[in-house]
Amino acid sequence: MFVSKVLGKHIPVTPSVMRMTYDLLASQIENDASTFVVGMAETAVGLGAGFADSLAKAQNKKVYYQHTTRYKCNRQIWFTLDESHSHAVDHICYLPESELLNYIVNCERLILVDDEISTGRTLKLLGDQIIAKMKHVKEVIIVSLVNWLDEEKRTHYKQWQIPVQYVSLLDGTFEFQARSDLNIALPKNVDKDLTNKPYRDDLGRFAIEMPFNGQVPLLDITQPRTVIGDGEHLYLPFLAAESAEKRGGNIVFQSTTRSPIMLGNEINTKESFRIDLRDIEHYIYNLQDSQRLPVVFLEDEPSRTEHQLAKRFPVSEGEKLQ
Repeated sequence: MFVSKVLGKHIPVTPSVMRMTYDLLASQIENDASTFVVGMAETAVGLGAGFADSLAKAQNKKVYYQHTTRYKCNRQIWFTLDESHSHAVDHICYLPESELLNYIVNCERLILVDDEISTGRTLKLLGDQIIAKMKHVKEVIIVSLVNWLDEEKRTHYKQWQIPVQYVSLLDGTFEFQARSDLNIALPKNVDKDLTNKPYRDDLGRFAIEMPFNGQVPLLDITQPRTVIGDGEHLYLPFLAAESAEKRGGNIVFQSTTRSPIMLGNEINTKESFRIDLRDIEHYIYNLQDSQRLPVVFLEDEPSRTEHQLAKRFPVSEGEKLQ
């Protein structure tokens, strides 16, 4: 597993560094075109949203964003796809909001976003599904923090018969040797299921025009804070963290995950917790709770009483996170 120091997932990152990353990726997109950006759950939900946000501010034509999800929603499914290397359930992409669907299928450009690309298989499946639904797409751009694709793997995308461009912060190759004495297994209570909880419909799961124009929560900045997004709920918490830093706050951002990771290398600490009454675990890594006051954003605020991590850090008086 590759652990990013700018993603804001497993390692706390200042929002300004995250924004600089989004801006740098967006600056590599040259022409102005109507664009549909799709981020991969769960690691690239926030990355995709932040990139789409920066792109929308850098160009004149419209930018729409959607992310795949592992939430069970009372909505029409657009398509599904599997991620063979993940322990979790398949990705779902719900039909975009009706007022956005026509704009999306007529976009000239499709951008697929993931944090790192090693084989490109899942993004290829994602592109297969979406390109078939877009009427006028003229180019596809694959955006990532790190791109490990060699020339042979890049040829798979030629099947689309559409020009494909790659945008990343780092390209390269890697190799490793398996340890014969390493015997590992998933925890017995790892979360492999769809999430069946209340959800927001205005932050990208059913598509959104970028940038977000809703209300961004105002955080208390009288002491150092860690802003924590929960699972797929990342875009609004990031905007709140960014706003707090711009007002002079000492802020870092990170998020929880359903992915179990072994301690070692960049993973210094690991905490597991229940998110509801089910006997399953989610995780947070490298949490600096002794130096900073964490604030945990939940997509479903009433579930705070069941969410063990959020319950541990009560919301400060006067703060409203939704």
